[in-house]
Amino acid sequence: MGAIHNKIKKLREQSDLTQQEMADKLNMHLKTWQKVENGITKLDIERLQLIAEVLETTVEDLINVDDSVYINAIKDNEVGFNNSSVTINHKSEEEKNLYERLIAEKEKIIADKDKEIAFLRGLLGK
Repeated sequence: MGAIHNKIKKLREQSDLTQQEMADKLNMHLKTWQKVENGITKLDIERLQLIAEVLETTVEDLINVDDSVYINAIKDNEVGFNNSSVTINHKSEEEKNLYERLIAEKEKIIADKDKEIAFLRGLLGK
């Protein structure tokens, strides 16, 4: 079972949801959900977003599997951590690909919004 799958299971348990309740909220069969938790089913961005929504968290929180590091403040381009040292862990290839897809999706959303803003500014200027 991968670290992301472990975290999803832990968050589900902390939310006092059974596997069946989680499957119902995601409109899937119990066996399908069990495969997600056991790391058999690969997770795409869309499914992670749905899981995050049900668990009342963010996709970023789901994929941040290093529980010893928590960002507790971001101010003036400085980041505060609640631990004295931060180590960089080697991520699995699957997790690396997931990060890359998530970043690409966010960049696409930003580019689309930039185009929309430019279009709306053009309309206002006429």
